Amino acid sequence: MRRLPARVIAALRRWGRTADEGAATAEFAVVLPAVVAVAVLLICLARTVVVSMDCQDAAAAAARALVVAGDDADPHATARAVAGDDVSVSVAQDGDLATVTVQCPVIPDPIGVLPTDVTGKATGVLS
Repeated sequence: MRRLPARVIAALRRWGRTADEGAATAEFAVVLPAVVAVAVLLICLARTVVVSMDCQDAAAAAARALVVAGDDADPHATARAVAGDDVSVSVAQDGDLATVTVQCPVIPDPIGVLPTDVTGKATGVLS
């Protein structure tokens, strides 16, 4: 097997160092929009989950208030205190069961994949 001359080896090494110059920048420019889109979607999804949990907590608190205070309770005020003023609250009574449904708005995501409203529902037994 023949060995390559030293000048050919040196030329190949120089070419190898300069051949990839700027490749990392180009790859970064191609991947960056996808990374940003995934990050924005994850942030919007996390916000939707937090609002959904707050909405369920508001429904549970309103149902609890109905069970504890009975006719003196204000489930609308209780739900608004927990989840904010822009929620809609509905109370349905069927015998000694009270079902509280709270609907909370969510800031829409840029691509419209996630829901714009989430609902929390809780039922309490009135005594």
